[in-house]
Amino acid sequence: MKPISLNWALPLGLTLIWLAGLSTWPNSLWPWRHELLILTGLLGMGTMTFSLLLALRLPRLEAWCGGLDRMLHLHRSSALWATGTLTAHWLLVEGPKWAVTADWLTRPARRGAGAGAGAGAGAGAGAGNDVLWHSLGNTLGEWGFYLLLALVVVSLLAVVRYERFRVVHRLAPIIYLMGWLHGLCLLPRIGALTPVGLTLLIGGGVGALGALYSLFGRVGRDARHQGRVSTLTPLDARTLEIRVALTTPLHGYRPGQFAFFDFAGRGEPHPYTLVDVSADCRTLTLAVRALGDHTRWLHRHLKVGDAVIVTGPYGAFALPDPAPALWVGAGIGITPFVAWLEALVRRGETRPGTTLLQCAPTVEAAPYHVHLAELCRRAGVDYRLHLESERGRLDLAALGERQHNPVWFCGPESMAQTLDAHLATPLHRELFRFR
Repeated sequence: MKPISLNWALPLGLTLIWLAGLSTWPNSLWPWRHELLILTGLLGMGTMTFSLLLALRLPRLEAWCGGLDRMLHLHRSSALWATGTLTAHWLLVEGPKWAVTADWLTRPARRGAGAGAGAGAGAGAGAGNDVLWHSLGNTLGEWGFYLLLALVVVSLLAVVRYERFRVVHRLAPIIYLMGWLHGLCLLPRIGALTPVGLTLLIGGGVGALGALYSLFGRVGRDARHQGRVSTLTPLDARTLEIRVALTTPLHGYRPGQFAFFDFAGRGEPHPYTLVDVSADCRTLTLAVRALGDHTRWLHRHLKVGDAVIVTGPYGAFALPDPAPALWVGAGIGITPFVAWLEALVRRGETRPGTTLLQCAPTVEAAPYHVHLAELCRRAGVDYRLHLESERGRLDLAALGERQHNPVWFCGPESMAQTLDAHLATPLHRELFRFR
C-alpha cells in the first residue's frame, strides 16, 4: 500500500470498526450524537496515532513513505486531518449543550451511568468511581484538544521561529497521551471488548509507546554522530562550505541524502544536503547559503573546531538509475547533484543522455559551477548553466512542455510547482518543509 492510499484507507477502516460495534441503528438525535461522538473520537485518535508514529523517524516507515521529507509531510497532513475530526468531535460535545441552553433542544431523561453518554460527552452522571473517571476523561480530552488546536495554529501561521516551534512541538506526545487517557477513562461506557474498545486499547497503546519514545528523547538518537568543524570555505558572498569531521562513521549514506546539523551546541538542528561524504564516511561536506537567521548566524559566528551533532542520513533523493533524465538545480539546490556526480566519478560510471541544468542569478552566485562542469565532463553528463543576469528568468512552462524524460529538481518551492504544472513526465524532488 502506498502512503497516499491511507488518505482513504485509514478513515475507511476506522469507520468499519465503528460500524462493527453498532448493536442497534440510532433512530433519533441523541442516540446519533452518542454514536457520532464515538466515530469522530475514533477517527481523531487513529489519525493522531498515525501522525505520531510518522514523527518517530523509524527507518522502515521512512523507506515505506519514500523518504523522511515525504514521511514528515504525511505526518503534517494527518495531524491536520486529526485536528479537523477532533474539532467535529468537540462540536458534537458542546453544540447540543448550547442548543439546550438556548431552549432549541430538550435533553433526554437520564438513564443511568452507562447509557446515553458518549465518549467525550458531558452528559450522564453515575455514582462513585464512574462519575470521577468520566469527569477526569472529559477534562483531559477538552484540554488536550485546546492544546492541539493551539499547536496546529502555531504551525500553520509560522508565528514563532523554527527553533522555538520545536520546543512547542514537544507538547505533541503529551497531547496524544492526554487524548488516549481521555478515551481510557470513558472506556467503561463504550466497552473494553467491543471493536472500538479493543482498537482504543491496542492501537492507542502502540501510539502511547511512541509518545513515550519521543518524550524520552529517543527520536533519531541511534543516528546521531559527534563531530567538529574542520574547514570553512566561502564559495561566494552568500555561500559557505563547511567540512565536518565525525568521531564515528555515517552509516547507510546514499549520494543526495541530507542530515540534520546542530552546530556549536545551539540545540537547533537544521537539515542540509550532504554535498560529499568521504570514503570512510567520517568527513562530511555541506554548503550553507545565508537565507535566514540561522544560516546568517553560521556565516558570522561558526569557527573551525566548533562541536557539531549530526543526525542522519535521511531522504530518498538519491542517485537514480542510468535512464536519461533532466536534473535541475536552482540556487543552493544544486548540492545534491554535486553529490551524485562525485559518486559517479568515484565509481567510474557515466550517464549519457542525462542533462544537468544549473540556475543562478549570476555566475558569482552559482555554487560549484566550475567543479560541476568538470564532473559532468567526466561523467558524460551534458552541463548547462542558466544565468538570469544574461538570459532572463528560465521559462519553466516551456521547459516542462518540451521535456520527455523524468525530471529531478531541487530548488525553490515556487519553481517546483510551476515546473510540475507543465510536465507530462514525473517530477522527483525533496519536500524540505519540516513544520
